[in-house]
Amino acid sequence: MSGSALKKMPAAIPAIVVPEATGQSVCYTHCGPGQSIPDSRPGDVVLVRGVGWLGKAIRFGVRMRCRRDGSQSFAQWSHAGIIVSSKGHLIEVVHTGVVLSRIEKYRDQDFHYVYLALSAADRIRASRYAYSCLRQKYGRLSFVLFALAVLLGDRFEVPDRGQQGCVALIARALQRAGMTFARRPTDMTPADLAKKFGVVL
Repeated sequence: MSGSALKKMPAAIPAIVVPEATGQSVCYTHCGPGQSIPDSRPGDVVLVRGVGWLGKAIRFGVRMRCRRDGSQSFAQWSHAGIIVSSKGHLIEVVHTGVVLSRIEKYRDQDFHYVYLALSAADRIRASRYAYSCLRQKYGRLSFVLFALAVLLGDRFEVPDRGQQGCVALIARALQRAGMTFARRPTDMTPADLAKKFGVVL
């Protein structure tokens, strides 16, 4: 990430710069309750630490998987969304399906904002894919099968039926921007995104 890009980030919230797996710089910011991001950019990612029972259940499953591969420090998040506008719009997958939301929705929760080093063209490609998924249904069966696979130590792969989960959508969008991931989108959790971008609490 260029120095000029870093200067645009809010001074009130400290940012951390880490090398991403591809050799590009990735910068992330932790936002506690009451804080937000005034300068969102299409293609960036938000990692959310859910406060409800579902968020806690997801983190429990993610921690189980992370213990097996020694990456517990990345098991802090239960949800993720991808930014699609400079006005704070994000696309995420919720229980009703793929929806357009605002980053302000998470103002009362803990989240990390990940500034990705993408070109303008790559940001457009990632955002365009995310927009194309709006109103798609949430893959409930895929979620249940994936949870079972994780609990059983990843002994089987969940069939990819093209349905969206919160991380699968982001991974597929960023693949359009030229990124690669160690796991298939349908096998990924928020921890895989955190590990890819070096985001820790």
